[in-house]
Amino acid sequence: MSIMLKADLHLHTSEDPRHPGIIYDAKELIEHAGKLGFNVLAITNHSKVTFNKTLKEFAEKKGILLIPGAELRINGKDVLVYNATKKDISNIKTFKDLEKLKKRKNILVAAPHPFYIFGSLGKELERNIKLFDAIEYSHFYLKKFDIPNKKAARFAHEHGKPLIGTSDAHHLWRMNFTYTLVDSEKSIKSIFEAIRKNKIKLASRPLSFWIYLKVLLWAITG
Repeated sequence: MSIMLKADLHLHTSEDPRHPGIIYDAKELIEHAGKLGFNVLAITNHSKVTFNKTLKEFAEKKGILLIPGAELRINGKDVLVYNATKKDISNIKTFKDLEKLKKRKNILVAAPHPFYIFGSLGKELERNIKLFDAIEYSHFYLKKFDIPNKKAARFAHEHGKPLIGTSDAHHLWRMNFTYTLVDSEKSIKSIFEAIRKNKIKLASRPLSFWIYLKVLLWAITG
């Protein structure tokens, strides 16, 4: 019998080569997520798979399934790829390379913050929509200002794609505002299938003005 799994599939740690200023490592993130009741996590450092047997087993002890992931840059745009190895991502330079990988391996591909400013897919998302399994609903919004997420939600609906909530956390305090509930057994295969079939529920609440400003200042200066 399946249950609703609490999942965050967009997270960064101090192992991220693009963000050396992050002050917590993968184990500290997993520890914190366990206290928040998460069942599924994907550490998606930029152009790097932060995943090994030690981390996988550490997560399991906290009741968490750790899914290998990475946030890649393709044509200058951010793309989330799950269940790929270090070797896999090193061979992805173009959307055509990503298409080839999808044909031979069970990977999940998501569009992070697709209509925000920095690194977002924008028009590239529609051009390559067949490669994407899900669209991200970002944690970064206010109650009265959520234009990029509303655009993402409309786009997902128009193209029949599920909408996943994530924290894109670069700080532990950014977790637990937006995440995804997945109606699935706790295995990578089952979770991917549930997401593709849209057997998920978006859980999200807006940031306070001060936390929003804090994240914005970090994005500008960090």
